[in-house]
Amino acid sequence: MRVLQTLLAFSGNAPPQLAVTRQLLEGGHEVTVLAHRAARERIEGVGAGFVEFKRTVPDMDLTRRETDSLRDWETRTRLGEGLRLLKNSVFPFAISPARDCAEVLRSHPSDVVVLDWMLPGAAVAAEGAGVPAVTLVHCPYPFPVDGVPPLFTGLSPREGALTAARDRLLNRVSTRVSSIGLPLLNKARSEQGLAPLEDWASQLLSTREVCVMTAAELDFSSRGALPGNVRYVGPAFEPHPREWISPWPQGNEDPLVVISFSTSYMDQGALAQRVLDALAGLPLRVLLTCGPALDVEQLELPANAHRVDFLPHRTVLPHASLLITHAGWQTINAGLAEGVPLLCIPGGRDQPDNAARVLACGAGLRVRKSASRAKLRRAIRKALEDPSLRVGAERMAVALARQDGAVAVLETVERIGGARNRSRSL
Repeated sequence: MRVLQTLLAFSGNAPPQLAVTRQLLEGGHEVTVLAHRAARERIEGVGAGFVEFKRTVPDMDLTRRETDSLRDWETRTRLGEGLRLLKNSVFPFAISPARDCAEVLRSHPSDVVVLDWMLPGAAVAAEGAGVPAVTLVHCPYPFPVDGVPPLFTGLSPREGALTAARDRLLNRVSTRVSSIGLPLLNKARSEQGLAPLEDWASQLLSTREVCVMTAAELDFSSRGALPGNVRYVGPAFEPHPREWISPWPQGNEDPLVVISFSTSYMDQGALAQRVLDALAGLPLRVLLTCGPALDVEQLELPANAHRVDFLPHRTVLPHASLLITHAGWQTINAGLAEGVPLLCIPGGRDQPDNAARVLACGAGLRVRKSASRAKLRRAIRKALEDPSLRVGAERMAVALARQDGAVAVLETVERIGGARNRSRSL
């Protein structure tokens, strides 16, 4: 079976989708991935064919300040950040990806398109070409659901009439705001010979299946009425080494605290330093995973800390007592899959929403990005000393282990692609 996968390969978006790519290849399928050139090495390293976006922000690379096309970290308010995200990372991914994907489908005829939910243009191209599509959601379910506050508000569901009214209003506002980009989406559809739509979400919700890549227990939207083609398929993780060699002297059994602050640039250097300062002098082993977004030359590590440029989360987390994180969705899934409590320090994007879900399942604490060194130190101690957080994290580990998201997507693709091929042979 021939599969075209479209991938917005940055930060936490890429790992679960590359796990799907690997699973499709291991299933014997031919996979071509349409993505930005910054992701070429990772995609070809998995073994898939690579085609570069020609029109869709071709130089996009969010790991470095100078090539970050979102620049949402420059805004000062949550509203300003949200509007910039829509302007720079949602609405532009309608027309150009539709053109790029349609071109690739002509040169690489495919049985199924597997697409990143942030690339609605790929769904347009698949529909225009008559190819069934599967949408991958690598964050909490992003569309309005009755009884649940919308994504990007950072809010949690609450009992009561006032909260219900709040959520209804916010969902209406969310739908109205997304409609700003509807002319772009409908222009993309017109170019592919398709009729216009009346709302943004219906483009992705009209794909054959929408696979939310986590456990239902971790996402508020699973409590509401979802469309019939939406499924929680479980997290997807790439293969990782099982053995971790500690950089500390043998016999040092101090609790291990892992710090992870994203692989995409979000101006997080000052926060990383404050966290390191808060951990200084405590009887802990502190491991900072830097990634390309942190300028390590600007950081001063305390005596109890080591840093690594890259280490698969699931290699080291089985040894950890606490994960301090920006609350990226994949980092949360990795930490909870190993039963590790979290201290969430959300910045922007979906991170406040992700942190709210960690708190709701009793698996961690949250502090503000602006928290002082003293407040961070108190939160770290509290997170390490509260046994209920470990219980909540281990409960989520059981839920996340129930299903492998990459395997579930493979089975979905084979079912949909097989049905299409059978119908074509009749």
